[in-house]
Amino acid sequence: MTINRTQYPKYNNIEHINFPKVEKVQLDNNTPVYVINGGTQDVLKLDIMVGGGAIYSSKRIVVPITSMMLNEGTNRMNAHEIASVFDYYGAYSQAMAEKDMAFCGLVSLNKHVEKTLPLFYEIISDSIFPEKELNILLERQKQRHLIDMEKTAFVARNVFYEKLLGTNHPYGKVIDIDDYSNTTQSELISFYKEHYIPGNFDLILSGKVTDDDIKLVNSYFGKSESEAKPRKSNPKIETLYKQEPYFVEKADAVQSSIRMGLVTVNKYHTDYHGMKILSTILGGYFGSRLMKNIREDKGYTYGVHSMQVSLQQVGFLAIATDVEVKNTQDAIVEIKKEMERLCNEKVSQEELGLVRNYMMGEMIQMFDGPFAISDTFKAVLQYDMGFEYFKKMKQTILTITPEQLQDLAIKYIDVDKLVTVVVGKY
Repeated sequence: MTINRTQYPKYNNIEHINFPKVEKVQLDNNTPVYVINGGTQDVLKLDIMVGGGAIYSSKRIVVPITSMMLNEGTNRMNAHEIASVFDYYGAYSQAMAEKDMAFCGLVSLNKHVEKTLPLFYEIISDSIFPEKELNILLERQKQRHLIDMEKTAFVARNVFYEKLLGTNHPYGKVIDIDDYSNTTQSELISFYKEHYIPGNFDLILSGKVTDDDIKLVNSYFGKSESEAKPRKSNPKIETLYKQEPYFVEKADAVQSSIRMGLVTVNKYHTDYHGMKILSTILGGYFGSRLMKNIREDKGYTYGVHSMQVSLQQVGFLAIATDVEVKNTQDAIVEIKKEMERLCNEKVSQEELGLVRNYMMGEMIQMFDGPFAISDTFKAVLQYDMGFEYFKKMKQTILTITPEQLQDLAIKYIDVDKLVTVVVGKY
């Protein structure tokens, strides 16, 4: 067979996505468990979503350090013993914290889940935060922080959050170097006991899930009485608008890191789906307008991207890029031009068709296998939503018009209210 390489391969527009079924069951203490059954491998994944993100603490460092310390020891086992058991059974446990939620996960072979799940439960319910391991972790994280503070991109992200969301809001607070010296074991234990409790969990089981697996989960996570959920902080978002960029000089920088953004809407708002599409057109994929302009045409950067971000209390449009120092001001001018162009000109049907297919392809990847599905589900469950969110997203992608996109741009994009941060040279 001879292949004619002068012809593009045929492709079809993506119009259909099969959204999987999620079964909800209740444990004996009314803790919800969302079951996503599927896959070909005998592997089980248990995700615990904890109402214990940065929004719940006035001290920014407490939340991530609490999650990092969960595997460092219980009343029965030390960190080495915990790691040895998981390694022996080929299991994997990890915890992380974000701005709204904290997450703890276990991945285990089905045949060993009776050995690995009890230890995972022990970590979640009986961590002791040993002081020696805590001091080692804090010192290690402090050194990493000092290294990161020399990176323009790291500093730019922190300053951007401070200016866009305000230092009085947990979203806008950043970790100070002194926090690593001033954080105590008692602070972590207090936060842990208040937040890592039955009643503050949502569980997601994915992979090859059997009735016996659910019963086993219930025998541990369903046996304690549910407690009242902790209150989250809910201060006002205070954006610090300024016409000129907030500038942090790095004398030896060869590149400047630029972060720009606007407060818009989050997933609770009906305009959010359309703003996701608008952000993709602006800078959300390799063929985006910003990539074509300041990478391909101007050669200012290797990469630039925009994103429509959703947090539980706010949503915002953000643009990020790193450029050669001499091109800093010109890059900012071009980014603003592309944002204004969305307000002044309708998107062509050809460009919109390309973005539609790209975003539909991205959505298909989000539902490729039970573990990917569980990660996708977590992203909406924390907003008390299910896959109906993605059904609406799909419908918007396939039906939104150039006129509607222009209306959204006019409604939300105001370059005079952009928060712009430059770290490097300006």
